[in-house]
Amino acid sequence: MDLISLIVLCLTLVIAFVFKLNSGLVAIAVSMILALIVGIPEKFLISSFNNSLFLMLLGVMYLFSIAQENKTLELLSKKMFSLCKGNAKALPIVIFFVPAIISAIGPGLISVTALVSVLIVSLAKEMDTPAIRLVPFGMLGAFAGGLSTITPSGIVALNLAKENGIEGLGSSMPWKMALTCFIYAVILYFFVFKWHKVKKKSLPVNNENTSEAIPPFSSKQIITLIGILVVAIVSSVFKLNVGLTSFVVAVILTLLKVADEGAALKKAPWNTLIMITGVGILISLVTELGGIDLLSSTLSKLSTTKTVAAMMALLSGVMSWFSSASGVVMPTLIPTVPDMVQSVQGANAIELVNCIAIGSNMAALSPLSSCGALMLAAYSSSENVTAKERNKMFLNLFILSACALALTAICALIGIY
Repeated sequence: MDLISLIVLCLTLVIAFVFKLNSGLVAIAVSMILALIVGIPEKFLISSFNNSLFLMLLGVMYLFSIAQENKTLELLSKKMFSLCKGNAKALPIVIFFVPAIISAIGPGLISVTALVSVLIVSLAKEMDTPAIRLVPFGMLGAFAGGLSTITPSGIVALNLAKENGIEGLGSSMPWKMALTCFIYAVILYFFVFKWHKVKKKSLPVNNENTSEAIPPFSSKQIITLIGILVVAIVSSVFKLNVGLTSFVVAVILTLLKVADEGAALKKAPWNTLIMITGVGILISLVTELGGIDLLSSTLSKLSTTKTVAAMMALLSGVMSWFSSASGVVMPTLIPTVPDMVQSVQGANAIELVNCIAIGSNMAALSPLSSCGALMLAAYSSSENVTAKERNKMFLNLFILSACALALTAICALIGIY
């Protein structure tokens, strides 16, 4: 049954990918069928639903849905991009750091990629430069802040680690993710796209002749920014649950009429919530049937002290090409870490969790993943893009993802994580 359960898990992900279904919904259905076959009561499946994680993620996501609905995040992005002051060489730098800051304060990599994708593609068009020269910097910036302790991906990773007895990730994981993204961005800036050799020219975002001046923040947007700052400070300093804190602030913002509640609720990424919690139910069943133990022992036999970290980074990245990092990869692999530490001499639990979290999220540059798909969609929807150009962008994003995964494995081999 341990082998069968793993096969069922893989088939579930394949079915969801091939038929473009929400893997969480498929996982719940498969869990019910598998539980009936093996004789596990349905109460086990219901109890496997992670209520605390669901509330935590929903609170954070709803708060930032409010900030998206009233255009606070969009205007914040435009204002921060205006820091380029007409210097083309500075644009990739700003495009990296602006999403990094926004992502780290709560929205996370998927929301921020969605937020800046159209803006980045538009800037590339205005500058008459291929979009692929700018796109990676925006995505890497979003990824750099994507594993902070108050982002959805960071919350998932920290909770999974804590549930498996692994502590001490709070300060380690976010900074090492940011460092990996920064290293890759530097390589792309100087050696691949050679932005340091580009001649300075005026940018539309800071062009004095533009007819669309960037407006100041409205009172509602200022209140929203204060609310986000309060959540970040309160949850970090006083160690309160970031999800519940976000609910409190979100309700206060709603009472202050800073955004329409119905519109904000519609913007909340319900598909992502269902994916994460739905797959979690199947993972719990697979664990109960011994599938995770089998996966751990198999990986242990194939690993050595020197290669175990790099192997976990590569495995998590490849899995992330075809499934969700937060919803599938981390919930599947992080529970294997305690057994890996016991089986492989010299293996470090924090290092392995870092490799899983960073590897799975770095691979999200792929157009098969959520972030890559968002950027490809933004590019494809721009004017005069041919099918050939769209296919070329697809290939370029996949190559960038593969190179990002290779860099993560190298960082793991040399002990950065």
